Amino acid sequence: MTVSIARLSGESGVKYLLKTTLRADVATRSLTDYYTQSSNPQGRWLGAGLAGIGVEPGATVTPAAAQALFERAENPTTGEALSRHPQRDPHALRATPPSRRPTVAGFDLTFSVPKSISVLWALSGSGDKDRILRAHHAALDATMAWLEQTAIHTRAGHNGVARLSVHGAIAASFDHWESRTGDPQLHTHVVIANRVQRISDGAWGTLDSRTLYKAAVAASEHYNGLLFDQLKRDLGTDADVRRPGKAEHNPKLELTGVEDELIREFSSRTRLIDVETDRLVHEWAQAHGHEPTATTKIRLRQQATLSTRTAKPDRIVPLSTRTEEWRSRAAAKGFVAERVFTETVNRSRTAPVHEPDLGTAWIQAAGRLVEQAVAGRRATWNRWNLLAEAERICLEVRCASPEDRRQIMDAVAASAEAQSVPLSEFRYGPAATTAPDVAFNGHSVFDWPAGHLYTDLSTLANEARVMAAHHSTDAPKLDPSAGNVLSRYTNASGVGLWPDQLDAAAIILASGRRLDAVVGPAGTGKTTTMAAVKRLWEQRYGPGSVIGLAPAAASADVLGHELDLATDNVTKWLYESTGPGAALRAERYFESEQRYLDALPTAGHDRRSTRYLRRLAQQLSALAATQSRWHFRPGQLVIIDEASMVPTHHLAALVDQVEAAGAKLVLVGDPAQLDAIDAGGMLGWLERTGKAVKLKTIWRFTQPWERQSSLKLRSGDRQAIQDYNSHGRIRSGTYDAMVDAAYDRWNNDVQAGRTSILIAPDNDTVALLNERAQADQVATGRVDPEWAILLSDGLHAGRGDRILARRNDRRLTDHTGDFIRNGTLITITHEPAADGSVTGTRLDTGATITLNSQYLAESAELGYATTAHRSQGITVDTGHTLVSEGRLTRELFYVSMTRGRHSNTAYVCEPDPRDHHAVDPSTLPDWQQILSQVLAAEGAEHTAHEIRAAETAKAHEGT
Repeated sequence: MTVSIARLSGESGVKYLLKTTLRADVATRSLTDYYTQSSNPQGRWLGAGLAGIGVEPGATVTPAAAQALFERAENPTTGEALSRHPQRDPHALRATPPSRRPTVAGFDLTFSVPKSISVLWALSGSGDKDRILRAHHAALDATMAWLEQTAIHTRAGHNGVARLSVHGAIAASFDHWESRTGDPQLHTHVVIANRVQRISDGAWGTLDSRTLYKAAVAASEHYNGLLFDQLKRDLGTDADVRRPGKAEHNPKLELTGVEDELIREFSSRTRLIDVETDRLVHEWAQAHGHEPTATTKIRLRQQATLSTRTAKPDRIVPLSTRTEEWRSRAAAKGFVAERVFTETVNRSRTAPVHEPDLGTAWIQAAGRLVEQAVAGRRATWNRWNLLAEAERICLEVRCASPEDRRQIMDAVAASAEAQSVPLSEFRYGPAATTAPDVAFNGHSVFDWPAGHLYTDLSTLANEARVMAAHHSTDAPKLDPSAGNVLSRYTNASGVGLWPDQLDAAAIILASGRRLDAVVGPAGTGKTTTMAAVKRLWEQRYGPGSVIGLAPAAASADVLGHELDLATDNVTKWLYESTGPGAALRAERYFESEQRYLDALPTAGHDRRSTRYLRRLAQQLSALAATQSRWHFRPGQLVIIDEASMVPTHHLAALVDQVEAAGAKLVLVGDPAQLDAIDAGGMLGWLERTGKAVKLKTIWRFTQPWERQSSLKLRSGDRQAIQDYNSHGRIRSGTYDAMVDAAYDRWNNDVQAGRTSILIAPDNDTVALLNERAQADQVATGRVDPEWAILLSDGLHAGRGDRILARRNDRRLTDHTGDFIRNGTLITITHEPAADGSVTGTRLDTGATITLNSQYLAESAELGYATTAHRSQGITVDTGHTLVSEGRLTRELFYVSMTRGRHSNTAYVCEPDPRDHHAVDPSTLPDWQQILSQVLAAEGAEHTAHEIRAAETAKAHEGT
């Protein structure tokens, strides 16, 4: 996000704010005057609520005024207490014990410009820098005005039932222009005071922070649109849509003329390591008279990694010095600063849009696109979701003014809202009066439109389709006597079923329901249970009567190997059975059929016509056979593994297919693990309503205490934190210390012959750990880096390295004919060929496979460490999981901490205040708070039917 939000506490937070932001030593508002100064610009006051404290917008923020407002909640002009009672003696607040002072002084909203704009600003001259900064300020001010109109208010009455209008925000803003690593990062901290003045009676109250947090994503998208609008008007820029990065979900807008390569140069978190590595390599070459080998370069890079960890001095480099550095770095990449600027500005040839230019038809169409996009990703939504999506859908629409953008986005969101199905009951209509104690933003103070929840008809229909399938009892089944056979069942190792597994298998086999579900925590033997179901089902309905599907090709592959059945991923099945694949075959079939019918009258007249007819018949037969392969058959049992990750619309489509075929569907998984990317929640609904068969006994962990404590993690019980800590399974410290600890213990396990998994919270940390693991492999001679190939993560791999495939490609097959899947791990066994291809061995099957240079450069990376998303379904001896603030949901953490049989350890990275510029250190969480936040962050989605029932019950409380 380009707008983030953080809490600012009382005295300690304000002191840190003053220390890190109020360091300007020149009283001026022109950026040009700061060009040669070792200083940041002075802070400025903004917000429509400033009149209440006698301060003019744009006035300089002084330390005394900031302390009065944020630390003591006083009017900085009069010294009057900004409490709920304006007449209260301001000295009374000073005499109040510290424990009774407000714990929240304000909220720090950080507005960061998109990277291409920071790069353009960095390479510009001082005058043009000022123009870009003014555009940023204009977009920021307009966003703040939008927040004041839509989100900033106070609450009153029992449980804050009434939302009351206020005069506006009181905020102090502070500009900064670089990251801690010295990259250009133009951003502004806007600290909003936790005090607002009611319009109705002039009383002071606290800000409704919950609404501010909910509005943050929409505010971020709105600010982006406003900024690109302003730059088009002021500098004549154009923008184009770029593909999202690895850690991003949505396409992003960047300035046309600022290339991705230049953006990457100023975006690398490893830049300091790169610079230090280059220096060490140069020194080595100077000392030895020749370039170091690849092995030596890897060793020098590890040396650079360690040496750059020391915290840099907290000093401000003059902007003129930084500009020269940035221009030199751009030049080293082949970009001349002046040319970049001239190729980016004055290139727009289209006029911006005014609100009247867009008719009702366009608004309706855009609203429909917004509603469809939101419905594709979630089962329910609110107005903030629609406003954010409206900005994304209208990403390339440039508006003539902030007011035009606001009106257009409001209209599109309102249209999307009107096309949605409301789940909340509306008790109030538009306000009959504009009196501030009765109305807020055109609505009753007792009604909050942004809190209303919505869904759509297709979501409700798809959910209802799946729900009805569970109640349908005309599906194929086995005689109840199958339970007797199950009691004698043993697998290939001679192990039978435990009581809960036996009960689950018996219910599935004999229920006759069109759709059943088996759910259970990690390690309860879901696969073992389904293996027994498969054997008995095939005894009754024949070989091949059980097939498997899974949300990903790799997990489908695992399911196929574990149960010895044919499998595929859900998306591929739907594509081929009823989607575009089926449509293409149908088109070819009808074309061939028509040619066949046309040729029939002349059949047998000569050999040529006979051969032609036979060839058409062969084509028709092949097409029909292929289509038949993608159809369910009567009596078939379809097992969907990891079913919580399958979106509801896919489940509904599969239900239609099994019903048409007379087959049966079984969902298997754990709704407390990873959820669907698109709208989902059905497996959770089956569990929550008691309609799923549950496995309860955990067998994976060798430590009895871990079996019960893992269930506490699953349910979000914070007692689990103490359980794991008391058994030495939690370590905490700085990011660098925890990366070291997790890696060392993982490496020790691997060296000791144990299977182990190293899980990182983000792709950057995965890359860091992969580099380190590779360096150790090189040092011990297990990897030969002298002949290496480039991978998609920017790293290189040689013989002996472990790489991870990141894309399904059915054209690349191993020696058994099996294709490469996203998630497959491969050990490179030979030096790269002359064409850049490599040959290796799959870790899952032992098969030999060759990957070409294009696949390696686009879709492969080093595979020593992984993320929590990719770890689901893996079972090893030990697990080592790095945890950092805001990166994991409860479900991801639960998955990560249940991979190891013998031990699972969390390494919690506590924030270092030195890395959190202008953020109150007292609000930075310790390891217990971080883990508590993780357990509270439930990511599992509930169905629209459940939300509708809850909203109805809430509306009728007390009636």
